[in-house]
Amino acid sequence: MNFLDRQNGKWVSVYDFAASGSEVESVMFRDLGNGAVTILVTYLVQSSSDRTTSIMAYKGGKPQEFANIRNMYMDIFDADGDGNDEVFMISTDRISGNSVSWIYGWIDDKFLLKGSTPLNSGFAGIKNVTCGSCDSSGTKAVFIDYAASDGSFGTDAVVYGNKYFFLSQALTPDSSLRNSNTYTPYISCCDLNGDGTIDIPTTVPFPTYEEMPLSEQVNMTVWHSLIHSGTGKRENFRSFVGTKGDYVLILPQSWKDKITASVSVSEGTVTFFRYNMAVAETREIVLTLYGAAEGSTSKYENDEYIRFGKSDSSGYTYYAQPGDSDISVTAEELQKLFILR
Repeated sequence: MNFLDRQNGKWVSVYDFAASGSEVESVMFRDLGNGAVTILVTYLVQSSSDRTTSIMAYKGGKPQEFANIRNMYMDIFDADGDGNDEVFMISTDRISGNSVSWIYGWIDDKFLLKGSTPLNSGFAGIKNVTCGSCDSSGTKAVFIDYAASDGSFGTDAVVYGNKYFFLSQALTPDSSLRNSNTYTPYISCCDLNGDGTIDIPTTVPFPTYEEMPLSEQVNMTVWHSLIHSGTGKRENFRSFVGTKGDYVLILPQSWKDKITASVSVSEGTVTFFRYNMAVAETREIVLTLYGAAEGSTSKYENDEYIRFGKSDSSGYTYYAQPGDSDISVTAEELQKLFILR
């Protein structure tokens, strides 16, 4: 890697620096809180899924490397809420398969490791990483959505509290897993309801699908949040996520343990039926949702259907038709429960 500097109005080569990999993946310039620009160069490692990140500064015509770290994932954000960004990395031991998160940053004019946390085992790959508040107290956490196997995903949370980072034991591989298939899209952690805290999804089969193969199950998505500074969790609400992942219907509390659902991908419909758990019996229609592509929406443009709007991500427009059931909800209530993505 060659450094160029401007001398007497011209760019000249001033220093050659040994590269740590076979190909440069990214170059970033950030102030990580010490008032100077930090250079982060990430290299791909030949014949490996890993990469190497070199963290350095340039001053007086010469680069100074603070750290050179092999990792499978790297990002920059304020992981501890101190107002300064940190470097967040995940590495996996190729022999044991165990994964570890590492947080680096400036402490008293020195670039140091600020925290290291073993993660739950079973990573097949990182899907998404989100940094945000994990509870109403403003406790910061890094949420790591990972692939566990084909169609199965989980979440780890690295929480900052009492001046150190720790892995939340409230999210175990068993309690945070969710499945994805034709009827249930992949969805990651997010602030779904806009309250400023991160919501964590898991999936549960609707009644009548429990004994079916995972590929054929229609699932509801149950959303949790962390509580007690990341040491516990609670269920916030249940939902149905559209097959394209472009909407979320929050299920009313009055529907809890009283409905099941049927999905027709070819027709673009989702039908919710009343379900009697005691006798395992499906009853009247509670609600039908319709997804319509551009040019096929006119048949729903009448008073019989409730229009929710058009999804920016898929281009589909969505409508609803309430059923004749004593647990059906009003059009006004549905507008509040339907979230376009």
